[in-house]
Amino acid sequence: QKGFEENQVDWFEVDHPFVIEQKAYSWLCSCAPAGYKYNSEMNVATGVSYRASFSSQGASDANDSTYHLICHDLRSPPSSLFEKLSDPFHGYDRSIPTIFVMECVIMYLPDEASRNLLRYLADNGAEADQKNQVDSFVTIAMYDPIPNNDRFGQVMLNNLQKRGITGQTHEDGERHEQLSLERTPTLSDHLAKLNKSGFDVAVGCHMMDAYDYGIVSIDDRRRAARCEMLDELEEFVLLMRHYCLCVGVHSTGDRYKAAAATLCSDGKDSPIGFQEGRCTIVHS
Repeated sequence: QKGFEENQVDWFEVDHPFVIEQKAYSWLCSCAPAGYKYNSEMNVATGVSYRASFSSQGASDANDSTYHLICHDLRSPPSSLFEKLSDPFHGYDRSIPTIFVMECVIMYLPDEASRNLLRYLADNGAEADQKNQVDSFVTIAMYDPIPNNDRFGQVMLNNLQKRGITGQTHEDGERHEQLSLERTPTLSDHLAKLNKSGFDVAVGCHMMDAYDYGIVSIDDRRRAARCEMLDELEEFVLLMRHYCLCVGVHSTGDRYKAAAATLCSDGKDSPIGFQEGRCTIVHS
């Protein structure tokens, strides 16, 4: 959140209230590096968000990186999320390049709620801030399952249905709105959804290609291999082909056009590692 040329980064983590409270009061305390102390401060005005930081022992101020924890249900109108982010307590600035990271998040949202959220993220809250129209650069990185309309994907959906996550019905017997997972079963569906939501260009691949062709580095693969022996290669390949990584970019004005094109490129110039022939790129 601090621009390409500067080192300072503001992190905004959004989750359910119980998770955020646990992180603010319990989990982050154990993450302080040696010689640093953990600091947290609650937004007294709202009581639903916190600021956290690590500072050197004996120092009166926090280090450059500031960690913001926001309590929010993503099924709620996305305008309320940007109201929390833009509160002076957090100081979210739409004019600063921003990346939204979602790891198995979109899949659990009702499909229409997920599309509303993506439209707001692409717009970077401009709809909720008509008085402050600025150039912006927004990137989204999503990791989500893709059932792929095959037997393995159907087993994934059935397992979620057994846990009451998909296929739910109201008391009158009418079925709940389908989740995003059910409405976007393929990589192409995810990329098309990003395009339709306002991201100018989107690129993605399934995780087996990410693993085999450059996105996951050799060092990371070796580190993962040391954690646990892989004795079911076929199952691993099948699972990896049912998850995907998608990156979408939306920018306004001329300032960030080159950066947008580079970020969603493939081949040797791709900063992420997408390889030609092993990914799909779509433009709006």
